Amino acid sequence: MIFIGSFSKTLSASIRCGYIIAKPEWIDQITDLKIATSFSHNGLSAKILHTALTDGSYRKHLDLLKVRLAQAMQETIAKLKSIGIEPWIEPKAGIFVWCRLPEGVDAAKIARFCLNRQVILAPGNAFSQAQSAGQFIRFNITQSNHDYIYKTLAEALLQESLEKQV
Repeated sequence: MIFIGSFSKTLSASIRCGYIIAKPEWIDQITDLKIATSFSHNGLSAKILHTALTDGSYRKHLDLLKVRLAQAMQETIAKLKSIGIEPWIEPKAGIFVWCRLPEGVDAAKIARFCLNRQVILAPGNAFSQAQSAGQFIRFNITQSNHDYIYKTLAEALLQESLEKQV
């Protein structure tokens, strides 16, 4: 087994530095492949990351990040519930919350309505090869702290409800 990860979500996407965990006998070959396929690396980014990992600042950063994400998750879920959108599952951690829209509401239609008002949403079928998630939307809690998002979502749901009555 090989595990590949990065620091782009927890530290900065601009660091462009990751890691590989593998059997020791595989690491030399992986290193050779990295050297053969890369034109260069960012030494400054590697030094910054090394310092953060060895001086304890990355651990402190992660502890604060967990608290901020937990708060953002609670706030996002509360705002979604206030407009009638229920989480499918309430995650204990992470940056995404999946929600099931009210019965008969098409997530793609809601996403198009919102996109026309500069709110970008991720309808469930974008993640479903079988196209069986048409009633779901995935929200990124790190991008969901603007009241305009919820106002626009509420308008979209109202519009959908009015169209069904006609």
